[in-house]
Amino acid sequence: MTNPPHMLTFRAIGNWSEGDVSVAWTDNARQRISDVERQIERAWADASARLGARLFDGPMCRLERFEADDRALRLWVSPTSYKPFLGTNLTNPDVPPAARANPLGLSAALTTGDGWLMLGRRNASVAYYPGRVHPFAGSLEPAEVGNLFNGVRRELKEELCLTPADIAEMRCLGMVEDARLKQPEIIFSVCSTRSRDEIESMLDATEHQGCVAVEGTPAQIEAIMRDPLMTPVAVGTLALWGRIAFGDAWVSSLKPAIEAR
Repeated sequence: MTNPPHMLTFRAIGNWSEGDVSVAWTDNARQRISDVERQIERAWADASARLGARLFDGPMCRLERFEADDRALRLWVSPTSYKPFLGTNLTNPDVPPAARANPLGLSAALTTGDGWLMLGRRNASVAYYPGRVHPFAGSLEPAEVGNLFNGVRRELKEELCLTPADIAEMRCLGMVEDARLKQPEIIFSVCSTRSRDEIESMLDATEHQGCVAVEGTPAQIEAIMRDPLMTPVAVGTLALWGRIAFGDAWVSSLKPAIEAR
């Protein structure tokens, strides 16, 4: 499976600290369109037949709107859940935009104490992009509204057993949107004190079959960004990390190829 044309959109670009990013509740504005609601029910029934008790309509947070400038990123979300996400973004992303679930995703550009960038190779059991290379990531949960960074900490604990003591620094780098799933994804830079070997040994196999380690040099980052196994969000994550590491000119030179390849 190769990355589609116009694979990625950069919706916000910055370099914000934890205190610069806010998220608050607002009313849910997702339109309930009869045809779309029937698609959601069909998709859920099909998934239930395949997965049985493993399928869970977990709570998620729909991105309703956002504002971004050099000083701050402000987001407003509303309650949603996995069922409408499955029935719209995952399986029917071309429904009218106002009818999509659009849960807010969280992805980490994770660097190790010995200078590697770490990504995960997804296993065959995940709901989307099985076998592809993707950041360690998840979705914002309702209990984390008020602090997006806590959602990233939770995901890294679940997927890599990292504790807050293992994290030296976190920054928010922007928001991207996968052109196929049309899901908003907030990108973070996370600097761990753990080594590459330690992180690889701590990987939880529930979602990933292994780690992918990348040297943090322009040549190595550019090379892996061309790999067709990279998900669009993985490409966007490395681009935003590289902007901070190598400068605006570097990411600007790559952006047309990223968006139109």
